[in-house]
Amino acid sequence: MDGARWAKRGVSIASIVVVWFVAASIGPSTLPGPVAVASAFVGYLGEPVYWNAVVLSSLRVLGSFTLAAVIGIPLGLLIGWNVVFGDFTFPALELLRPVPPIAWIPFGILVLPSVAISLGVIGFEVSATVIFITFLGAFFPILLNAIEGVRGIDEEYSRAAHSLGAADWQTFRHVIYPGALPSVHTGMVVGMGLAWVNLVAAEMISGGGLGFMTWSAYTGGSYPVIFVGMITIGILGYVSSTIVRYIGASQLPWMEGSTV
Repeated sequence: MDGARWAKRGVSIASIVVVWFVAASIGPSTLPGPVAVASAFVGYLGEPVYWNAVVLSSLRVLGSFTLAAVIGIPLGLLIGWNVVFGDFTFPALELLRPVPPIAWIPFGILVLPSVAISLGVIGFEVSATVIFITFLGAFFPILLNAIEGVRGIDEEYSRAAHSLGAADWQTFRHVIYPGALPSVHTGMVVGMGLAWVNLVAAEMISGGGLGFMTWSAYTGGSYPVIFVGMITIGILGYVSSTIVRYIGASQLPWMEGSTV
């Protein structure tokens, strides 16, 4: 990426700070300005509780997103490729998809409270409820984009492969899978962003992580810390989405110019 593009992106971020500064100057007293938040941020950088929240939330997102990709990609490819398999599986999944993450939280608390993953090395215990809610945020975008990626492939390519003697598995490997990859890549980027959205919603109720830290700051009246949590979540979400983009771009060399 050239220097001009980096400069434009810097201006984009700086504009947020300018708008924020103006809003804090003329807005309610409960809205902290950039200076107060920066001061709180510097203070929190030396607090173990902050880094514990960062690590815990990051691990939750990484585990949930990986699980969603491992299940969602092959499932979506099969649903899009095989009509019979799709008829048996997709309607049930589509029925569950519109249910918002907040509605799943009571279900998770009731059904999954005794299921936890103990990370004794770093002293964390990961709630299965939070993992489940975060998983849902990533799973459905990955699944739907994989399905649409397969269905968007021209049938002539599959017919041409069969006419040249390719077996079904060879057609899937050399035609269906690479043809659907751009859409799968898009679904993974969207899924990573929604995984963070769902994570914060779940952590505010189930406890632990950046979501709980942000909510606790609100209930305790520490308004600058609310923005510390929001900015941290934004940075982590941006970094993780960028990593997914570049990993996907490495698998799509013919679309290298689309990397952002």
